[in-house]
Parts: sequence; structure tokens; C-alpha cells
Amino acid sequence: MIRGIWTLIGLAGACLGLAAGVSADTLTLALDEPRLEQPTAPHADEPVKIVERKQTPQVVTVRVGRVGTVSVSSASIYRSKSSRSAKYSSVGAQTPLVIVRNENGWYGVLMANGAVGWIPTKSVKLTDYELVSRKSDVNCVADRTGGKEPPRTGTWADQLIRAALNYTGVRYIYGGTKPGRGMDCSAFVRMVFGQFSVPLPRTAREQAQVGATVPFDQLQPGDRLYFQCKNSYIDHCGIYAGNGYFVHCSSSRNGVSVDSLASNFYGRSLVVAKRS
Repeated sequence: MIRGIWTLIGLAGACLGLAAGVSADTLTLALDEPRLEQPTAPHADEPVKIVERKQTPQVVTVRVGRVGTVSVSSASIYRSKSSRSAKYSSVGAQTPLVIVRNENGWYGVLMANGAVGWIPTKSVKLTDYELVSRKSDVNCVADRTGGKEPPRTGTWADQLIRAALNYTGVRYIYGGTKPGRGMDCSAFVRMVFGQFSVPLPRTAREQAQVGATVPFDQLQPGDRLYFQCKNSYIDHCGIYAGNGYFVHCSSSRNGVSVDSLASNFYGRSLVVAKRS
């Protein structure tokens, strides 16, 4: 099965043909070389076997945006490229943002409603990571109603991670369940998966009991991650985005953001991963 994934890659990964100046709609096409097997001559009393060659799938890498972090103590994300326009959200220092545009001293940021918010470039430091999507023309279908896991096709995984990132800027509120007012971590995960007809319980502890357990070295984008951050029980959760990064609604980040499992805090706090 060819699996489409979202992943965060370093700009040094020139093998994908991506550069900082490439526009967000740039496609990088990678074709697998077809391999032709040499047929062996059959015995006279054996029927000739005809082997059907399968078409080599095309894998497309799509640049989505670049990851940046807030470099000032506090900054605002506006509806348009003006500090006089309506304010979408306030973000604190080190908050990760997905930057999708760069226009006249303003960065465009993915927002919860699917729109693009704007933040002054002087308030953001770009990292060496880009968010990209790898898609395949092979479409694998699974029966969702038969108790099987949802298909991990490029379309499914891409859309789920995009849906999670679209909540960037939604603030964290303990017990909150509405994007307009604020959400907590489990409400965020539950809402994202609910958009794809995957029902989940309300709390992180309950969610961690649902789905197939995934070894940490076999994580795929769209897997759910559960942590013991401050308590002896599971008290936090997020959605794996690829290459060691995950999306979550965090009190320390004051909202939906992207963090790395490579950090000492989240690395030692991770308890279990689940696949819906």
C-alpha cells in the first residue's frame, strides 16, 4: 500500500527538490523506475504463465508552508495585513505557527476557520522546517463500517492533519469544547477526528483506551498520542504529524500549536499511541 503522509522536513533535504523560495503550490514529482523481470523459458510440458505488470505509482510532494515561532513576548494575528483590522488571536513567545504566505512585511498563518490570518514578520522567526504533503495516485479503500481502521491513504491523512492545523490560533481553556471560546487537548483531538466520522470519548484517559496500540517506531501521520505530563495518569493528547512532530492544544502554548517529540518533556511523557 502506498501511504500519503504529511511530514516536517529540514530545508537541507534537497533530495525533495524544495527550497525556501518555492511557492506553496509547487509540486515535486518523483517517479519510481519500472523494473522488468527477465522471463525464464518454460518446460515444453508446462503452460506459459503471463505475468501482469502493475503500473508504477506516482508520488507527488506538495509544499504546504514553513514552520515559524513567535519571537516576541506577545503578538497578534489579524484578519488582514493591518494592525487596525480585526484580531483573530493573541499568541505568546515560542508559539509555533504554520506560515503559508509572505507579503509586504506580513506572514500569512493557517487559522481555525481555514482562512489565513496575518502577523508582522518582525514577530516571527522562521525555523529550518517546512510542512509538506506526499501524495500517491494509488487510492486504497477500506471498509470503515466493518470495524477496520480508516484507510491511511494520502487523502485521509493529509486532510486530517490539515484539519488539525486549521485550528492554529484557537486558545486553550481547560474543559473547553468550542473553538470560538477555547478548547482543551482532548476536545481538540475529538473534534478533529469527529470531522472524519471517527467518534472518540471526551477525556484523554478514555480516548487512550480506544483503537489499536502503535509502537513508537511505527508512528504514522494521523495517529493519536497520549502523555502523562503532570499526573500519574494520562492527562494530555495530540495528533502525530510526521517526522517527530505533533499537533496539540496546549496550556503551555496557550492554544493549538506544533511541538516535537524530540523535546525532553514530551519524549519522556509519551505513554501510548493509538490508531483509530
